Amino acid sequence: MVVRNVPGSSSFGGTVKAVVVYESLWGNTAAIAHAIAEGLGPDTKALSTAEAIGEEIKGVDLFVAGAPLLGFSLPTEGMRKSIDSNPREKKPTLSVPTMRSWLADLPKGTGRGASFETRIWWSPGSAANAIARMLNDAGYSTPPKGEKFLVTGRYGPLKVGEIERAKEWGAMLGRSLG
Repeated sequence: MVVRNVPGSSSFGGTVKAVVVYESLWGNTAAIAHAIAEGLGPDTKALSTAEAIGEEIKGVDLFVAGAPLLGFSLPTEGMRKSIDSNPREKKPTLSVPTMRSWLADLPKGTGRGASFETRIWWSPGSAANAIARMLNDAGYSTPPKGEKFLVTGRYGPLKVGEIERAKEWGAMLGRSLG
């Protein structure tokens, strides 16, 4: 959980609690989440779906949530099992809950949200838009379209400049809280 001091004109009364939550299969989404958190401010944490529970998310005013685009959508348990069972696939990290299940368990609240995804440039569909809908359903006002960060191949690495762009996007989100 992060406490940011925001100018008194903030609709949140001057203090904002923000957290960046991510599901990352091959490390790219985690790297973007950490860059967004850095852009939001030096005290901002990026937490995996396994870490973003209980006291870590209690009273949060801004959730920034992201996941990789997989199978043209937000990953499901079935998709993850399929990847894990394929001997030709690079093994993903599956030790944390899916973003889909984390969002389903997110307590109802009020505040703001933002969503992002990692993806290859030509892929149709959107994990970020699905995340935005689920954040909105939980009471966190979120733009309907999320931010997209590009990887250069199926498993990455991130396209050159995406980390810097994620930091800038995080800083823009932080400025929008004032």
